[in-house]
Amino acid sequence: MRRVLALAVWIALSAASSAAAAPTLIAPLHGGTTIESFGDLQVWSDYNATDKSWHLVVDSDGLISTPPVPAATRAIEADVGPGPSGSPLLVYKVCPSGCHLVVSGVDGSDPRVVPGSDAPREPTIWGERVAWVRDANQVMTSLLDGSGRRMLGGAPRRLCQPANKETRASCETTTNRSVTGLQLHYGRLALTDSFYTRNGGGNGEGEVLTESVQGGPQHLIALQGVEEGGGETFWLGPSWSEGKLYFYADGLSECVEHCIYVYGFDPTHDTYVRATASTELNGFAMAAGLRAYEATAPGNGETTPKACAEALKGEPAGEYLITVIPCVVRLSAPIAFKPTRPPISFP
Repeated sequence: MRRVLALAVWIALSAASSAAAAPTLIAPLHGGTTIESFGDLQVWSDYNATDKSWHLVVDSDGLISTPPVPAATRAIEADVGPGPSGSPLLVYKVCPSGCHLVVSGVDGSDPRVVPGSDAPREPTIWGERVAWVRDANQVMTSLLDGSGRRMLGGAPRRLCQPANKETRASCETTTNRSVTGLQLHYGRLALTDSFYTRNGGGNGEGEVLTESVQGGPQHLIALQGVEEGGGETFWLGPSWSEGKLYFYADGLSECVEHCIYVYGFDPTHDTYVRATASTELNGFAMAAGLRAYEATAPGNGETTPKACAEALKGEPAGEYLITVIPCVVRLSAPIAFKPTRPPISFP
């Protein structure tokens, strides 16, 4: 009964607030970027056409700044989260001569290299710990000083389907494995991945998983095939907010026509919610009040600075694109979630 009441409260809050606000524009974007959030802080990367480079951008409760982080030729991968004292810290990737992770204050102060974080991507931070992806599928974690470094599970080498009324338990080998997103939350790590299987669709499969930072078994949250054109990063996020895990799905094979959803998972009660979304995104980070920070995309899979510049002018970003979506960072309206079954479908 407690589980049912908790889900009912979750849904009621979503429904009551869904008509209360429209999306709030935060800033224009000049290229495809992810976005991360912690409290009143958001961090993303933006392209500057003048110096033809990418810069890190921080929004602190409406005050937007560019901290003194080295510019880059590609979008800067970064995260914001609580440090050991609870005060927020940035973690970001720098590549002066060989790439590594740097942790600093949100204003760029006191930058410190994380020892052993060579060739990183998808960085994330929580407390005394950082995590990152090395190569395509190696998930690494360590303390901020580089100690305690260990490898965690990434995309699985085998996909195993439990027995049910229709099929026996079975496993098959996965190929082209890649981890596409990470986010720490206390002692848990959420990740998104993609891979191919012999019996799966031609565009591959994608998962959302959680695991302990101390290692051990992974917990399957979502598994779906990718529709044509969905791409390997059709799961966006993952994003923790108020103890729940959220992720954005663009390109599910279950759709007769193209569809986009936002999912929520409550690990305490093992329940799911889902809402329909209407805009293609490059970045997604859930916030309090059932709203989300979004980095929009111009559509048709276009994410380049040129495509975003054209979209900001009201010009189509692709040959077959009719609706022009400007590239912006925005805070969504409250999301109207409804209960749903687990988005788990084995090939």
